[in-house]
Order: sequence, then C-alpha cells, then structure tokens
Amino acid sequence: MLHRVENAIEHRKLFVRQRKSNWLRALGVVLYHLGLSLRDTSLVLDGMGGASHEAVRKWYARCRNIFTVETRSRRAIAVDETKIKIRGEWMFLWAAIDIDSWEILFVWVSQGRSGLEAISFLRKALERCDGPPMVYVDRAPWYRWALERLGVPWEHRTFGPRNPVEQWFGILKQRIKRFYTRGPHNADIKAVNDWLRSFVSCYHLKRFGGGLS
Repeated sequence: MLHRVENAIEHRKLFVRQRKSNWLRALGVVLYHLGLSLRDTSLVLDGMGGASHEAVRKWYARCRNIFTVETRSRRAIAVDETKIKIRGEWMFLWAAIDIDSWEILFVWVSQGRSGLEAISFLRKALERCDGPPMVYVDRAPWYRWALERLGVPWEHRTFGPRNPVEQWFGILKQRIKRFYTRGPHNADIKAVNDWLRSFVSCYHLKRFGGGLS
C-alpha cells in the first residue's frame, strides 16, 4: 500500500512544496489510515525526517481525492445508514457500495435521516452509475420514498446483497474505535465528511491499487 500511496501522491501532484519527501508523506498517511493516532504516527516518523501530528492530519486530508471511482455500468448496489457520535451528538452515516466490486460509490454524514437526506444521498451515489442499477435497501421508509421519485429499481433485502455495505461499516467502525469513540476528534460535520472521503480513497487505493486516471 505504501508504494501505491506514494505513486498516487506524485501522480496527483498533491503537494507543491517539497519540504518532506513523498515517501515520508505516504508512510504517514498509511500508518494513520491503518489505525495509529496522529500523535503516534508523528512519533514513528520522528526518526525519518520528522512530521508533526498536524502535518499528518493535513497530508491525510489531501488524500481525499487520491482515488477516482469511475462512472460505469453497475449491476447492483447496496445502501444503508448507521449512527455515529460526533461531539457527543448522534448523526447518520450513509454509504452506497457496488456489491460486485466493493467500490464505495458515496459516503456522507448528515444530521437528519429522512426522505430528503435519502434522495440527496442516492443522487450522489447514482452519479457513479451509467444507467440505473438495482438498489438493495432495508425496510426504512425514506429509501422507498426517495427511490420511487428517482425512478430507480429497488428491492428490500435483509441479508445477502446488503452484506457488503454492512461489512464495510464494520471496517470503518473498527478504524474509528481504535482511538476515538466519537469519530474524528473535535471535528465538525464538514471535517468528518472530509475525513471519510480520505478514508474511502485510501481504502480504494489499498484494495484496488489503480484509480489514477
């Protein structure tokens, strides 16, 4: 993964200034992505050129567009939402995943959970689909309302096709639980959404390796 991140940083030209090597930046991004805290990552880098925990945070934030999910024909996607706590308040994390490739098409945190949030979320997810896929959902009424208005085929499934999105939520929550109980520390909702974009981009780069077009 380290080599992939370094190549992606160079390909994307994410950093104009070269105070630190892209190898060091890639190492910081990978260590933080895999579970070290910002401060622990900074300690590891101390003997290799050094970087503050704030520098690591900024490096990771720059990686939110390091992987591009292509718009293409998709057979089926699964969508779901779960609760996460941010600054002591429960908010809603939405995710859409291609059940064949396990690509995360869109992930988003919102303060509310209704048909209006569902339709906004689904529109973004469907931008990565060339033609309407089958959408698998649970029994939540907001999905049915949104999908009928979007004119997209959908089915209710409790297990089976929806397993990928539920398993991915498990991956994300394990990452968050390693050092924070409320998601990214002291973050507002915009910062959390930015962090999620970085997490998803690094997840894709680790899983697929490409996406550098």
